[in-house]
Amino acid sequence: MTSTSNLQVSRPRPAIKICGLTRLDDLLLAGELGAWAVGFVFAAGPRRLTPAAARGLVEGLATATQGPWASADDAASGASASGRQGATAGRSAPPLTVGVFGDVTAGEIARVVSEVGLDAVQLHAVEGPGGDAVREALVEVGRSAIIIQAVPVDPREIEAAALRRAVTRARRQADIVLLDTQIGDRFGGTGRALPWSLVGEAGVGEVLVAGGIGPENVEAALHESGAWGIDVSSGVERSPGVKDARLLRRLFARADAAWRTAAVGCAAPRVYTGRSQRGSDS
Repeated sequence: MTSTSNLQVSRPRPAIKICGLTRLDDLLLAGELGAWAVGFVFAAGPRRLTPAAARGLVEGLATATQGPWASADDAASGASASGRQGATAGRSAPPLTVGVFGDVTAGEIARVVSEVGLDAVQLHAVEGPGGDAVREALVEVGRSAIIIQAVPVDPREIEAAALRRAVTRARRQADIVLLDTQIGDRFGGTGRALPWSLVGEAGVGEVLVAGGIGPENVEAALHESGAWGIDVSSGVERSPGVKDARLLRRLFARADAAWRTAAVGCAAPRVYTGRSQRGSDS
C-alpha cells in the first residue's frame, strides 16, 4: 500500500494565484502562505490599480522578501527580480507578479509591464491582443514575460470537446491557459464557478481554473477539474480588493489538505516557474 507521504513526493502541489490585490499586507500574507503568483488588475473594475500603485506593491514585496527590486542584469534580460528567483530550482522564491489586462493594446501592456516590473501578463478579454503581439511589444521595450491566456467558459453552453479545442487554440500563443466563467457579456469577476467536472472530462489538466473558488469549495475544484492550479479573488475577500486573512489561511490549508489526502495535482506547464509545486515539504 502506498503511503500518503510517498504520494506527496510524486504529486506536485497545486499552484495558487491570489488575484485582485490592492494592499501590501494582503500581498505579503499571500506570499507567506505559499502563493505561486499574485495578480494586480489593470482592467476596469473595483480592484483596478494604477501602474504606480502596483509598482509600490511589487517593490514592497521585493523588500520584504530581501530580494533586489531590479539590477542591471534584470534590465538587460527583461526579467524582474522575483521572476529570476522563481526560476531557480530548489529555492524558495517570492510569488510571481502578474498583471491582468482587458481590452487594451499590446503596446499599453508592454508599457505597464516595464513600469511595474511584472513577471507575467494575463490576457483577460474577449477582444484584445494575442500572446504573440504582446511578446513583440515587450521585445520593443526590452522586456519579457510569461503569457497567461484566459479562456471564457459559459457553463450553460460549453461541451468537453469544444473546451478542448478552445484550450488548444489558446496554447498556440500562451505559456499558461486559465479558464474563467463567462456569463453573458461578463467575462471573469462573476463569482460563478466553472463546471469543474467538465474541465476534468475535457482532460485539459495543465490549466488554471478561476471563478467562484474559496475555502469551502477549493478541494472540490481541484479534485473535479484535475487542474494544475487555481486563481482566487472574491472567494477570500471582505470587500472588493480587501482580502480576509482568515479566509486566505483557510484556503491554503484546505488546498494543502486536498494535496495530501486526495489525487489532486498534475504536471505543470512546460514553462512552469515559481516556488509552488516542488512536490515535497522541503
